[in-house]
Order: sequence, then C-alpha cells, then structure tokens
Amino acid sequence: MNKLLKLALACALAGYCVVGQAVVTVPEITDLKTLSPESRHDAACPRISNYFTRAHYKIIDVNDEFAAKVIDRLISYLDYNHSLYTKAEIDDMYAHKGKIIDAIKKCDLRYPFAVYNDSMKKRFEKYKFFKDTVSADIDLSADDYIEIDRSKAEFPATEAELKNEFETMHLNGKSLEETAKRLKRRYEVALSRLVKQTNDDVFSLFENSFATAIDPHTNYFGPVESENFNSDMNLSLEGIGAVLFQEDEYTVIQEILPGSPAEKSKKLKPKDKIIGVSQGGKKFEDVLGWRLTDVVDKIKGKKGTKVVLEIERGEGAATKSFNVELIRDKIRLQDKEAKSKIYNSYDGKKIGVVSISSFYTDLHSNVKRELNKLKAENVDAVIVDLRNNGGGLLPEAIYTTGLFIKTGPVVQVRDMNANEAPYVDEDESIEYSGPLVVLINSLSASSSEIMAAALQDYGRAILVGDTSFGKGTVQQSRPLTRLYDLVGSDLGSIHYTIAKFYRINGGSTQLKGVTPDIVIPTMVDPSSISERKQPNALNWDKINPASYKQYSDVNKYLRKLTVKHEERIKDDPVAAIIPNEQVRYEKLKEGKTIPVNFEKRKLIFDEESAFELANTNIRLKAMGKDPVKSVKDLPEDFEFDDSVLLETVNIASDYASMLKDDGVNFADHQD
Repeated sequence: MNKLLKLALACALAGYCVVGQAVVTVPEITDLKTLSPESRHDAACPRISNYFTRAHYKIIDVNDEFAAKVIDRLISYLDYNHSLYTKAEIDDMYAHKGKIIDAIKKCDLRYPFAVYNDSMKKRFEKYKFFKDTVSADIDLSADDYIEIDRSKAEFPATEAELKNEFETMHLNGKSLEETAKRLKRRYEVALSRLVKQTNDDVFSLFENSFATAIDPHTNYFGPVESENFNSDMNLSLEGIGAVLFQEDEYTVIQEILPGSPAEKSKKLKPKDKIIGVSQGGKKFEDVLGWRLTDVVDKIKGKKGTKVVLEIERGEGAATKSFNVELIRDKIRLQDKEAKSKIYNSYDGKKIGVVSISSFYTDLHSNVKRELNKLKAENVDAVIVDLRNNGGGLLPEAIYTTGLFIKTGPVVQVRDMNANEAPYVDEDESIEYSGPLVVLINSLSASSSEIMAAALQDYGRAILVGDTSFGKGTVQQSRPLTRLYDLVGSDLGSIHYTIAKFYRINGGSTQLKGVTPDIVIPTMVDPSSISERKQPNALNWDKINPASYKQYSDVNKYLRKLTVKHEERIKDDPVAAIIPNEQVRYEKLKEGKTIPVNFEKRKLIFDEESAFELANTNIRLKAMGKDPVKSVKDLPEDFEFDDSVLLETVNIASDYASMLKDDGVNFADHQD
C-alpha cells in the first residue's frame, strides 16, 4: 500500500475535534499567500535526498529522465485531471528539468515553490469562475461533451466540468435550486481553503513527487503526518477506519480497515469519493478542494459519536451519490481476529472457512484455535479466506503458513546489496493436514500474497479467486530529526523501500501478484486497484528458487475441478452478474466522453440505475426474498449472500473427494 496514503489512515483514526458550521468569507486572489521554503526545509531536504538516492533498494540517478518522472508526479498532485494547465504550460514544466534536479541535489526549492504558487492562482480562478457561473437556470441543453478521464487531456476543462458536477448532483435527487446553492457554497469553501495553504504543504508535495518518482511506497511525512503515522502503529485509535488519499480536488477511499465502522457499514468501497461530511446533526460541509489533513480532521472524532459521509461512486454519467452514517469507534486490528464458520457444500460435505482480515500480532495462535474447532467438527476441507487482506506482520505470515506445512522456506527476501535469504518455518508440526483451498482477490496484498504463494508453490493448496494486488516490496521508516539539530523543530520522517519479496519458486510477488488456479471474478476492479496501476512500481523479476519439496501436484486435479465448477455455474443467474457487470464497466470505461445535455445524460443514468436494480433483484430472488422497486429500498444493514465464497465451498468439496479417492494425506509428506 502507498504509505503516503497511510498517513490519512492515522489521521482518520486518531484524535477528536468538533467543527461548527462556520460562515464562509470568500477571499480575493490578492489574499493568497506567496509560499516559500523555511529553515527546517533546508535542513530536511538534503537528508531526504541522501537516503532516497543512497539507501533505497532501487539505484537512482538524478538525471533528466528521472526529473521528468518527478514532474509527472508533481503534475498528478497539482492537476490530475488537467483542468488547470494548458499543454504549453505543461511543456514548459518539462523544459525546466534542470531546476528539478537542482531542487533534489542542491535543495534549491525556489522553482517547486513558484510552480505551487502559480497553481494556487489558477485553482483560485477556476473556483471563482465556477462560483460565479453556477445557477439554477444553468443551460444544460447544449450538445456539449466532457471527457471522462481528463488525466491525459491537453487543455483545461471549462464550463462543461461545472455542468458535469451540477448534473451529477441533480440526477441524484437534489432540486435545481438546491444543487445551485450547494455548488456555490462548495466553491466558496474551496476558495477560503486556498488561502490557508502552508509552506509545509508545498515542501511535502515536492518531496513526495520526488519519492513516488522512485516507487509508490516511498514517501516523506511532515511532522504532523509522521506523528500520526507512528500513532497508527499501536492499533488503538478512534475513528471510522478508512485509508484516504487525495486525487486532484477529491478525497478518495483507498482501503477499508478490518473491524472498523467503515467495514461494518458494508456500504463503502475503495475508489469511493468523499464529497461532504456532516456531524452533530448539522448540514453537510462540502470538502471538494480541501487539504487531505483538513478532511480527516473533519471525519475523525471521539468514540461513540456520529459522522455522516456523502459519497460519490462511479464515473461519468453513471455516477451515484449517497450518504453513509457511521458511529466512530476504537480501532484495533485485533478486534477483527481470525474467525471460522462451517458451510455445507452442494453435495452435503462440511467445509470449514477461516477468515483472515490482516496479519496482526499472534494471528497464528488464533488461526490454530479456529483450526482445532473445525477439526473437532470433522470438516471435510478448509478454506482460508484472504480476500481484502492488505497484509501486516511478516513473521505472522511465516507462522500462519507453517500451520499447514511441516517445515521449510515460506518466502525469500533480497536487499539492495543483492543479499538473498529465505524466511523459514522451523516448527515441524503441522496443524491441519487435510484438503486446503485459499481464496484471494485483487485486494489481497503483501503478507497475504506471501502465504498464498507459498501454499501454492508447495502444492499444499488450491488457489481460487482473482489475481492478487502485487505488492512484493519491503519498507523501512526513519526519522529525519537528529539529537544535535539546532533547527528547533521536528523535520518529519521518511518511508522507503529496502528489499523485495520472492516466492520460494524464485518468482517475485511484485507487480504480477499471485495468480489463482481457478479464477472466480469479484466485484473489485483489478485494473484500477493493483500495484500494476501504481506509477513507477518496481519491476517483476526472479531469483534462484529455494530448496523445498512439493506436497502434491495439484495440477492433475485442476482441469477436473474447473470443469465441475464451470458446469455448476453456467446456468446460475447470480454467477453471471459479476462478469456482466465487468463487461458493462469496461464498456463505460472505454467511452471517451459523456454528454452534458441533461436529457441524454439522464437516459444513461436511468439505464445504469435499471441495470443495478435488475442485478439486485436477481440476487434477492436467489436468496428467496421479494424484489424491490429501488435499490434504496433495501434495509440499511442488508447483506447479500457471498456467491464467490459459496462456490469456493463447492470447489473445496470436489477437491476433498478427489484427494480421498487418491488416498492423499499431506501429513505423510517427507521433507
């Protein structure tokens, strides 16, 4: 996971603040500050440069090619949707690669600060234009179009961008007058926020442009973010449990923390945009254009208090908005301990499922406990569910994998000096020796991938689901402040990559992730949420395999298992929903533009709403429940059956039968 994003997790979890509904004073462009470097930036900059260029896993040569990557990242932070700069202005930035090199090597920060100051003026003009233009009688009849993805657009957006926001809000149930009033206030607040930008904001943005030009998991934390990041590590914080990041003007959910109010709501997903926040029964405050730390200050709060998020989901004409009410709570990963449940397969077998949401301290003991419960119930097979598990402690990945094998290497690690070392399970006992299936998806990352890959390489388990995230790197944190410093203030900290993980077969989990033996697509879009989509992600490569012996050649079972699986789902309407939704999603994504004309836009919106309702009623029918007239009619706490897990239960049952027929006993494995 990008640790720049993780700083927001700490903010969103920790602390308590109450913010009233303030009267907004709309500033003038002359109220914008001219931001400039401070003495602490002069002290921190060379230390950041030294660590990133000399201690990082990747060899860095700060030349024109690398400077262009830094500019790429700088533009993505300042103007992701290309709504501020013209192509000529972007070209001019790339013509100043030498000044970027000087900013990194010589810590001459004048150019990055000048770029930032200029961007604030452009953003101010954009917000003011929108504020002055929006009205209830805005013309939505013209045959105008707006690009869905403007990240590669050459010229700034104009009034069409405002019309897009207006129509999204209006189509989601707000009157023309209410929409105009809400948008006007949104941009008034955004303007007022611009004048509160600080020198630290500029320094942090530039240093993170430098950091993420190296790889997506290398970052700089300013003093406040550094403190919050360290607080997060004790796993005893209060809030909603969502990892947030900033994408242009929007605050976006990156990850939902296991056991958190955000997860328990069953309503939030990665890529959801938070566009408004309400607390204490007050009106929503629009957070478009807010600094990330200001948004999380608004969301965080005391245990037991309520916060309501206004969420925007989807892209283009199909964008939907809705509210999610959450009760803040103390967040501890241990609260989401591994748990087990027994399911009955289609042919009557008992299949035990152990769900692991993260690799926390003493996880292996909890999994051992759950396995003993399942063995006492004489289950026919076990499924380890690692979906949405973003990783955690490496030792726990080793110990937990060791519950299913006798002894041997689980993962290999190579550092920046090319030193290679296996991490070995040394406990010769095997806790569960029966048929094993591991369930993964594109949000299974890091330690999840280590465990899944090892069990696959050993031939100890069948892997089912989607290709995993693909994070195969190791990071280290280091404070920048030193005991003898005379600067008189905290300089923050850095987080950078120092090593890579490799499977015991020699291949890296980096970038490619772990590919399942039997693919069952899930609702998570792997093309938008994966290491492969992260700019400057480290490459996949391989090293020599470790010394290990396979328990079984599972390949001889895969063809028969796949045939039975496909036969079972071919006429299942619920099984068809996910691939159908993926096809529709890809079709929408391929569209370059969406109409601004309201009637055309409404046709697309209504079509998507009807498609969503039809799929909802298919799921309800399969559960023996009555159809609904609107998706909004579903109860707040309603949960659909987990169709992917239920089919994996059936696959595990088939696998258990095949192993039994062959007389396979994994406990007989000879090291």
